[in-house]
Amino acid sequence: MRWTWMARAVVCAATLLAWAGLAMTAAPAAAQMTGDLRYTRGYDLLPNPPVATRPTTFVLYGVYPTGCGVVEEKSVIDSGHVTLRLRSLAACPDSSISTWAESFSLGTLAAGSNLLSITLTMDRPDSGVSVQQGTLAFVVEDSSSTPPPPPPDSSSIPPPAPSPPLFNGSTISPWPATPEVPIALTVSGFAPFDCPGVSASAVIDTSHLALTLSRRPGCVVDTTRAWAHTFELGLQREGYHHMDLAITLEGDSLEHHVPVVFLVVSDSAGWGPPPPPDSLEHVLSPGRPNPFVTESRFSISLDGATAAYVAVYDILGRRVSTVFRGTLNAGTTELAWNGRHDDGSRATAGVYFYRLEMNGRVVSRRVVLLRPQ
Repeated sequence: MRWTWMARAVVCAATLLAWAGLAMTAAPAAAQMTGDLRYTRGYDLLPNPPVATRPTTFVLYGVYPTGCGVVEEKSVIDSGHVTLRLRSLAACPDSSISTWAESFSLGTLAAGSNLLSITLTMDRPDSGVSVQQGTLAFVVEDSSSTPPPPPPDSSSIPPPAPSPPLFNGSTISPWPATPEVPIALTVSGFAPFDCPGVSASAVIDTSHLALTLSRRPGCVVDTTRAWAHTFELGLQREGYHHMDLAITLEGDSLEHHVPVVFLVVSDSAGWGPPPPPDSLEHVLSPGRPNPFVTESRFSISLDGATAAYVAVYDILGRRVSTVFRGTLNAGTTELAWNGRHDDGSRATAGVYFYRLEMNGRVVSRRVVLLRPQ
């Protein structure tokens, strides 16, 4: 395995322009993405590493902020600039997929350092259109070998089942994170081999993390292939933090880069835990109507009188409105949320969760607030 620790440390100390230049002259297998692409989860180059004798394909994948959406448009302006426009939907069907992935054919590139500019436009139903810019610096290797022949026709061969993602996501602890308390970042995913474990890891600087996945000694069978690792990040400033996580597999010098984003807030008042899974499935009814503009009603059915707390949270887990606090009588109680905060101001259009807490148990359901016409 070949980590470029020292190069990245020097990069962190230099100016942003100098850092970009160093990143472009890294080892042939290295690639580095910078910029603000907050809705992306990872990228890849095919082949990896790119070679001058074969066309290069850039793959970018990520998530929709409201849980589902569509790709409106993608284009390759030239070999150094691609654009992607996504639309995140306000109402998601049960069968919807929360992730997206798009590939861009860059053609055959010249050997040496290359710079790809990425423009991502996200149209959100709750906060309008945002345009994000990013840059990928990578190296195309000079190969004099003859390209391999094309594979035989596989139209009659069924496609293989999709593999679990190498990187599956991240969580921050404590949550919400504040500047006064040291922060731990846990990342996880699935390895392409059994019995994976993290054999090496490092916090390189304020923007770069790295780890190596290897087979655990003495492990015979572990078909889940799941792995997880926690980085101790210490005290962090307020605001959004964008980090690059480099993952290397045992016996492979290639680095898989994925962006990791987390938020640190100075004022944690009003933040509640993310809506937990339903544990009282038949007690709390779905909202009606859903989606809604002015009011959504729902009911709670109980066998006996019970102390309860009902509140609405946004998709970041922040409490928006307290709907009920007290004792619910036996039978069915009708409640409603008018789409407003506790102070009476209207909440922005988007996805919310109303949650019932009762006897140490909880249940939550999703509701979508639309813009007034």
